[in-house]
Amino acid sequence: MDKAVVKAFLLLETLAKSGRPLGVTELSKLCDMGKSNVHRLLQTLQNLQYVEKTGDNNYQASLRMWELGSQIISGLDLRDIARPWMYKLSDTTNEAVHLSILDRFEVLYVDKIESKEPVRAYTQLGGRAPAYCTATGKAMMAYLDPQQITKCFDTVTKYTPKTITDLDRFLVEAEKICERGFAVNRGEWRADIIGLASPIAGSDGSVVASIGLSAPASRLHVDEMETFAPRLREFAERISMALGCSLEQWTMLGKGVVSQTVGDVNSVVVSR
Repeated sequence: MDKAVVKAFLLLETLAKSGRPLGVTELSKLCDMGKSNVHRLLQTLQNLQYVEKTGDNNYQASLRMWELGSQIISGLDLRDIARPWMYKLSDTTNEAVHLSILDRFEVLYVDKIESKEPVRAYTQLGGRAPAYCTATGKAMMAYLDPQQITKCFDTVTKYTPKTITDLDRFLVEAEKICERGFAVNRGEWRADIIGLASPIAGSDGSVVASIGLSAPASRLHVDEMETFAPRLREFAERISMALGCSLEQWTMLGKGVVSQTVGDVNSVVVSR
């Protein structure tokens, strides 16, 4: 292993994680390296545009690493990243696992792992479903601006007695989804199918997809399905991190949306 390369990356990682510019002396202590060696490596990193020198003769990491990381992430396929976690979720629950994206106000199933149970919920890979009454759809719609949700509810169909067709009620549920990190389908699209789903966030911290479970209501109760929520949220987080979402972004996911939704619901209540 080339020691110079190792030391250069150590310097770069130290600068990137510091959150502030650092001088040669401080970097020397943090990295346990001689000052002359630190200065020489910093000059090389500066020439390669990975490090910038500040006005007070300190150094900071440039956006070059972010640019490269963004290029790598953009080349990764969502399905390739999600599939190992989908298999783990399938092994854990024995239920059907879906990976979905939002296309306007419809769910598009981009990947699926079939249930191992003899009695299972059937969905078609590449198929579509209304977002407002499916678990994976609700898990994504909840993070939209209330104005966008309102637009969806301009035209909705009551597919089953449990389909939510009232805007105010859906906004309250959206708030709950953002707080808990998962959505539940209680037989709202097909009366005999229930589901559970969590959002997946991308490198900018916004929701780009969702991962979910579905099962026949005749075999599994909604309360039993919700016991899978902690593992589902964990896997959604792992996929999000692999897509470039930071821990801070993941922690803040939906916080602003929740406050907006609460305000929107309150204004509706007050106006009445």
